[in-house]
Amino acid sequence: MPEELSDIQLIEKFLECDSASFDILYARYRNQLYAYLNRLLPGQHALVDDIFQNTWIKVIRQLPKYKDSQRFMGWVMRIAHNLAIDHFRKSKHEILTEDTEGSKLFAVIGNEPWRKLDNAELADALARCTAKLKEEQREVFILRQDEFSFKEIAEIQECSINTALGRMQYAISNLRNCMAEWKEH
Repeated sequence: MPEELSDIQLIEKFLECDSASFDILYARYRNQLYAYLNRLLPGQHALVDDIFQNTWIKVIRQLPKYKDSQRFMGWVMRIAHNLAIDHFRKSKHEILTEDTEGSKLFAVIGNEPWRKLDNAELADALARCTAKLKEEQREVFILRQDEFSFKEIAEIQECSINTALGRMQYAISNLRNCMAEWKEH
């Protein structure tokens, strides 16, 4: 069955003019990519739709250059990441700055404020707090939730592993602070 083929097998079949193979790849990864873009660009639905569509167009054009040594979804997310960055550069928005101030971590295990929230409140609070993160931190956090390694995240963000780890540390620290404020209100 075509659905059981690996990503690279589907890509090879697509490059041999089997368009149904691409349909299977698209079906495998469309939801994950769309969710990633929505979390990366919260509240910007039209922009998410545009970047989502442009990502798949670019994927189709770039498939002949795809190397099997890469994780396909990581490669697709790297394309989406670059398109988002290009959009902000063209729009002359302020782009991705690194947080230079460290935040204190909770010293006592079990004192985390989210332990007292129910699941619906927790999901809402986490989504709101994640949306407040700087873009680079938010992207690292989202990619880790999607089980990408720090090596893959570093490749997607075109930075060193240490930078990706640092961004994650800032993201977690900022999320903890935000969640504490959320609970106090």
